[in-house]
Amino acid sequence: MHLTPVNRPVTIESASYGERWFPHLVRHSDDSLLLYISYGHDAAFSQKLRLRSEDNGRTWSKPVDNVPSCTWQHSFDDGELFEIDCVAVQDPNDLETAVYFGAWSFPGRMHDEPRHEFVRVHAPSSQPTPLTAHLQGYPTYPWRPLWNTLFGRQDMTGDEIQMYGPFFTEGVTFDNDRVVALAYGGARSSAAGLSNVWAMESTDRCRSWKEIGVAANGDAMGAEPNEAAMVRLKDGRLYSAMRVDSGTPDTCLHQTWSSDEGRTWTPPEPICLVDEDHRPNMVWPRLVVMEDGTLVMVYGRPVRNIICDPSGTGTQWQGRLDLTKYEQETQALLGVPESLRIRRPHPLNRELDSSDYPAVVVNGPREVIAVYDVQNYIENWNAGPVSAVRMLRVRLEE
Repeated sequence: MHLTPVNRPVTIESASYGERWFPHLVRHSDDSLLLYISYGHDAAFSQKLRLRSEDNGRTWSKPVDNVPSCTWQHSFDDGELFEIDCVAVQDPNDLETAVYFGAWSFPGRMHDEPRHEFVRVHAPSSQPTPLTAHLQGYPTYPWRPLWNTLFGRQDMTGDEIQMYGPFFTEGVTFDNDRVVALAYGGARSSAAGLSNVWAMESTDRCRSWKEIGVAANGDAMGAEPNEAAMVRLKDGRLYSAMRVDSGTPDTCLHQTWSSDEGRTWTPPEPICLVDEDHRPNMVWPRLVVMEDGTLVMVYGRPVRNIICDPSGTGTQWQGRLDLTKYEQETQALLGVPESLRIRRPHPLNRELDSSDYPAVVVNGPREVIAVYDVQNYIENWNAGPVSAVRMLRVRLEE
């Protein structure tokens, strides 16, 4: 099986002054598309906006932000949307609890007013770090009501405020509104100061959470597991693909399975392709399950790729489509000089290329929609540079 572009990429959001980074696209339970984008530099406390499309990406709403910087959202079957912020603070009255901004809403409903509440996460395995260790890049004023409320005063120092709790990345709903999610962060027990990926559980529509398992242990792996995608396979198992930073040139994505709804997981193992010598790397993979169980995954750095697994098990990845190469070919067709096309003159220079964080959603039985950002992007011979999000449709073919 292989993946074939249905159309040339199109720009769905851009800015001549400012940034559009790290897009994340999801299909809400009301069938609308929700697109989350960072609109600041790649730094601590960079905020995000959300766009919504009711016509499968042809037009988009004005931006909203129910929480300052949404790290994960979850759709319930009744149309309610849960969003949780990336920033969490240790509760000074309960040192094993992390507190986040959360929002519950019904996108698309007339006069929809989000309900804002604190989300409380019992996270005894997380490692706290002082706010002063995170103060680079952006002011923290959108989050001040979080710690001001918890402390009951406004004169705390940066060493008093402890950033605490994992970053949520993906979740799956089970019966009776029970949700299991993956979240990563520094592990209190790590002798080497490494991270873990935990399985978390909520039984009250995401208002509170607790740890139920460890999907990846940094000390056991000798590496940093972090950005983790998760889906429920057709056979009922949970499957996760995750970023693992080993600090070596052979860094690649890993995968793990759970047969007991997230309580225990197989040891993470590298992801390989069965039809070519390619190790998927390196940052936050995104997964979807097609109607027939086929898996589709996007990932990036140093280029953006999309692959599929027709077995629906995570063991038969194949059919890679290089989204970066296809974008460069599109620029060439539109007359953009080679020297001005997206490029990576240095591995760390993303300002001439992309953040490399693509996203994907299902679009019918045999098709997906993929998005990714581009930086200092020239769309055609007569265009000026922009920071933008590009979108295209991709078909699965035998």
